[in-house]
Amino acid sequence: MPRHRRPPHTAAPHRRTRRGARPPLAVAAVSLGCPKNLVDTEVMLGLLRGDGFSITADARDADVLLVNTCCFIEDARAEAAEALEEAAAWRRSHRAGALICAGCWPQMAAGFLHRRFPEIDACLGPGDVGHVVSVVRDALAGHKAYAPRAAPSAYLYDESAPRLRATPPWTAYIKIADGCSHRCRFCVIPRLRGRFRSRSVRAIVREAERLAEEGVREVNLVAQDTTAFGRDHREGDIADLLRDLAHVEGLRWVRLLYGFPTRVTGRLIAVMAAEPRICDYIDIPFQHSHPDVLRSMGRPGEGESYLRLVHRLRDAMPDIAIRSTFLVGFPGETETHFRDLLQFLQAAQLDRAGAFCYSRESGTPAADLPHQVPAEVAQARYDELMTLQQTISLARNEPWVGRELEVLLEQRGTAPGRWIGRSFRDAPEIDGSVEVRAGRRDLRPGRFVRAAITAAEPYDLTGEIAEPTGPAPRSRGRDMQR
Repeated sequence: MPRHRRPPHTAAPHRRTRRGARPPLAVAAVSLGCPKNLVDTEVMLGLLRGDGFSITADARDADVLLVNTCCFIEDARAEAAEALEEAAAWRRSHRAGALICAGCWPQMAAGFLHRRFPEIDACLGPGDVGHVVSVVRDALAGHKAYAPRAAPSAYLYDESAPRLRATPPWTAYIKIADGCSHRCRFCVIPRLRGRFRSRSVRAIVREAERLAEEGVREVNLVAQDTTAFGRDHREGDIADLLRDLAHVEGLRWVRLLYGFPTRVTGRLIAVMAAEPRICDYIDIPFQHSHPDVLRSMGRPGEGESYLRLVHRLRDAMPDIAIRSTFLVGFPGETETHFRDLLQFLQAAQLDRAGAFCYSRESGTPAADLPHQVPAEVAQARYDELMTLQQTISLARNEPWVGRELEVLLEQRGTAPGRWIGRSFRDAPEIDGSVEVRAGRRDLRPGRFVRAAITAAEPYDLTGEIAEPTGPAPRSRGRDMQR
C-alpha cells in the first residue's frame, strides 16, 4: 500500500506581502495510507487555500500541520504513530500553531490519540473533510476538538470541491465512491467510512475533463470497490463510467484500481478491451484461494472461479497486467490452505501481487475467531509467497524484451541520458518502472515516448527510446520492427 509521508510537492510557497501586511497563515500536510486517503488530503488543502491559507511543503514554515492517518492494520498505525511523534515535536516548538489529526485513526480511537498525543489540537474523521476550515480556525483560536464531528460518514466530495493535487501534474487519482458495504471479517473500513456510496457518472466525467484541461494525462480510479460503482443508484455502472472517460479529450491513460473479483463482469471486460485509452490493467484483491479460508473471511468465490476470471481477462486483452493482494495468516489458515494459495499463484501467473500478514483488529469478527495463526508463522508464509511471486513477475516481464512499450517519463535517472518512467502496466508508486536510455534527446517529465525493451527484472524493465509517440493514445504494447 503506498504511503505519502512527504507534504504535497505541488504545495505553493508563501505569498509575498506588502511591507507591514500580515502574511497568510501557512499549512503543511502529511498524508498516509492509500490514494483514497490522499484525495481527502488534497481536498482539505484545497478548501484551506480557498479560505486564504497558504500551503507550504516545509513544516518549519507552517502555522498548521495536518496529518491524515491510516489505521487499516497494525503496520499502518505504527507508521501513523511515528508521523504523529514528529508532528507532536513540531507542535511543542510552535506554541501559536495547531496540530490537526485527520483520517481513519481518529474516527476509530480519538480518545486514545488524545491521551497518547496531547499536542493534538483537533481531530477530523473521514466525514469531516468538508469541515476542515472551521476546525482549523477553531483550533488556532484555542478551541480544542478531540473527537470527529461526524459518525461513519455520508460525506462524498464532488467535482466542485477544490483540490490541491499532491501528484505530479500529469497524473491524478479520482475517487469515484467512498465507504464499503462488504462485510469482510478482517476489515474495519465499513465501520470507519460508512456504507458504499457512488458519485454520479456525470460528476466524475466533469472532474476528469477539468483535470485534463489542467494537463493531467493519466487518471487512476479509486474506491474501496471500484467495480461496485453505480450499484447504489441508477445512473450507470463502472462499464458506463469507463466508456465515458475513454472519450475525455486530453486523457491518455485511464486505470482501474481496487476491483472485487465477483464483480468483474463480461460487459466491463468488453469495454476495457474496446477502448484504447483504458489501460489493459486491473487490480483485483483476491485475498486467498482456498474456499474454506475465503468463507471464513466473509468473501465470495474460490480459486477455480478466480482462475476462470484471469483467463477471461487475458482472452480479451492478452497483454493485460493483473495485480492482486493476498492475506496470509488469517485465523484457521492451515499449511494445506497456504499450499493451495501457492498453487493458485503458480496457475494464475499474476503480473503483480502483494501480500500482508493478518492483523488482529479489535471490533472485527475475525478478532474473536479461534485458531489464531502465530505471527512468526504468518511472516514465514508471507516471505515464501513473495519469493514465489518474484519469480512469477520476472516470467511475466521477460516476454516484453524485444517489444515496444509506450512509457510515461517521470524523472531523470541517476546515470546521464537515463530516464525513469512507467508503462500502462505500472500504477503509480505500487508497481515497477521502465528505465529508458534516451541519449541526448530533449525530453521532459510528463512526456510519452516509445521504448524498445531490452532487459527485464522481476519488477522493472529497461529499454531504449524508439520515438516520441504521437497524439493517438494506445495502452497496448507492440512487437519491435526487425
